[in-house]
Amino acid sequence: MISQAIQNRMLADALHRLGRLDQLRQVAFGLGQPMTWEPPLDLIETATELVAYVVLPGVDPASVEIEVAGGTLTLRGLRARPSELGAASILRLELPWGRFERRVVIPDMPYRVTRETAPGCLVVRLAKLPEERS
Repeated sequence: MISQAIQNRMLADALHRLGRLDQLRQVAFGLGQPMTWEPPLDLIETATELVAYVVLPGVDPASVEIEVAGGTLTLRGLRARPSELGAASILRLELPWGRFERRVVIPDMPYRVTRETAPGCLVVRLAKLPEERS
């Protein structure tokens, strides 16, 4: 017999998956509010900088808004819907599109922000600057 805790977790997982499916349906058919997705990223800290590798398929890295404030790195942008969706049958949807936003807590200090690209990624470099003393 399955314990009540396991049943509750299974139900919660099923409800989460149904909610995600409904969000995808709304986006695919242009219904309701557009959903926001979060791109995956790796965040690495060295002695001199933080480096974020952000996976953004089909997004122009130059179009991504980067904000560093109050101990938070925020990335915002848009991945356009594939033009083929207008007159096509959907066989599989795994890559998100639409507005995205990703927030990550970082040490609250001054940085110099630069961006680069790597295959399939936006690379955000946050060079640590000396703290200003008053």
